[in-house]
Amino acid sequence: MRNHKTLLLISLLLTAITLVNAQKRRSNPIISHMFTADATARVWEDGRLYIYPSTDVAPSDGYTTMDGYHVFSTEDMITFKDHGEILHSRDVPWGVEKGGYMWAPDCVYKDGIYYFYFPHKNKDMVWELGVATSKNPASDFKLQGYVKGGKTFCDPNVFIDDDGQIYLYAVVGAKTYAAKLKDNMMEIEGEMVLQTGLDGHREGPFVFKRKDIYYLIYPDDYPKFNKMRYSTAINPLGPWECQGVFVDHTDVITMHGSVVEYKNQWYLFYHNGNLSGGKGHNRSVCFDPVYFNEDGSIQMVKQTLGVDLPTFHNAINFNEMFGTLPIGNYNKSDLKKQGIQPGAISSIQIPEGYVVECFEKNNYKGKVWKFEEDRIDLNDIGCSDIISSIKISKSKSENLAKNASFELATQAMVKYWYNRNFKPFARILDSTGLGYYSLQYKGKGDEKPKDLSQKVAIIPNTNYELSVQLKVEAGTKGKVIFDTNNVFDGSCKFELDANTKAREWVAFKGEFNSADAKEVNLRCIISPDFEGTGYWDNVVIKEK
Repeated sequence: MRNHKTLLLISLLLTAITLVNAQKRRSNPIISHMFTADATARVWEDGRLYIYPSTDVAPSDGYTTMDGYHVFSTEDMITFKDHGEILHSRDVPWGVEKGGYMWAPDCVYKDGIYYFYFPHKNKDMVWELGVATSKNPASDFKLQGYVKGGKTFCDPNVFIDDDGQIYLYAVVGAKTYAAKLKDNMMEIEGEMVLQTGLDGHREGPFVFKRKDIYYLIYPDDYPKFNKMRYSTAINPLGPWECQGVFVDHTDVITMHGSVVEYKNQWYLFYHNGNLSGGKGHNRSVCFDPVYFNEDGSIQMVKQTLGVDLPTFHNAINFNEMFGTLPIGNYNKSDLKKQGIQPGAISSIQIPEGYVVECFEKNNYKGKVWKFEEDRIDLNDIGCSDIISSIKISKSKSENLAKNASFELATQAMVKYWYNRNFKPFARILDSTGLGYYSLQYKGKGDEKPKDLSQKVAIIPNTNYELSVQLKVEAGTKGKVIFDTNNVFDGSCKFELDANTKAREWVAFKGEFNSADAKEVNLRCIISPDFEGTGYWDNVVIKEK
């Protein structure tokens, strides 16, 4: 009995520690409602930490379509406020007419003015370093022109030393150049000089100073997925000495960020592709602590992602965190004891392998909503500020497909399902399917119909079962199709037309042996003669 009580006490203490730890910071990615990258973090006199990232638009046509700059800020590293857009290509009269080409920015403060630096191509398709200013850190920026002497450069970083001297660092041809800036913040003093000692340099320099050591961090040219290296110097213009990698790669090719101290802790801000499921042109800003050794060298940064337990928030977009809950049942009284306010939950983070059942009324009564994926805004499905009791359990799903019912999307882009320009595919609210959404195609086909696909890793010489639900609207011509891109289509190509059944879900199931294949490409596609509306839901692939 004593051992049982001891184990119970340890379990309760661990749960309490987890709950306390969950309150200390926002989980990655920290911006969940839009795609952002290349974050510069700054701390201003109001005591808040501000983030100035670039924006990956959706749908994206590569990095060329990046446009518009938002500002975000926090005072507790838990809730990050979106202050809205401060600048767009349409505000830049000297910029390229088609817009886009608004890459990694920076912002500094001098003599009561915030200076926002951004790279943008002019009408001759040559990079300029634009400058906008404001008396506020997150609004009212007015375009002032561009840096004189900075033509052909991008990825600006401005560093103000302890003595007030200002330095500009920027990139051309995968190399960083630097020079002093004049006091007007708009002109280079002298010439931009190549910075040496940046081994493997690719782009995105950021300079900071700590204990009389100057640090220049930069993404390297590591094949396929860039890592982050750093060099040090005793002078802000070098020469620099490369100290190696301090951030490993993420799930996208690019790596770009900044380092800042806030409330006696140093942090790295960077980006990954988690929000989009690894799509290289739709990235998401993250942060993690940075630690230094006694000699000033930087320890390898431990990248974190998501939450360990279901996490509940008072606001949408995973802001204003209440706390976390382990497996168990929680009525109103239980929720309050855990610091979670009944009737006030607006978003929920759910780690893989958990099921969260939310009830309209106390003691698990009234309408119920069942979730196995993150819910960034419960308003969409009608249960924000309503939930009064909760049950949490472990999932028994063996499904290898991710986002199998199309529940997760950002700016209409469905996570893990890939096509650079996803239209006319759309995730729609659908109460007739398995979850709360389904995938819809509305329009016409052509000789080469567009697909939305997901690659799933499989084990060679293994039997698998594949299933899906399909639906078509009455009057639709052609077929809605789900297949394996010709690899296992002999047994796993599923087709539905309106003559067979309309306005109702039809379940399909097939089996295949993987032979020597290590991957299968699951495709949602329509026939070339398609005209109308079709749907997909509940994709399941599992070992037989």
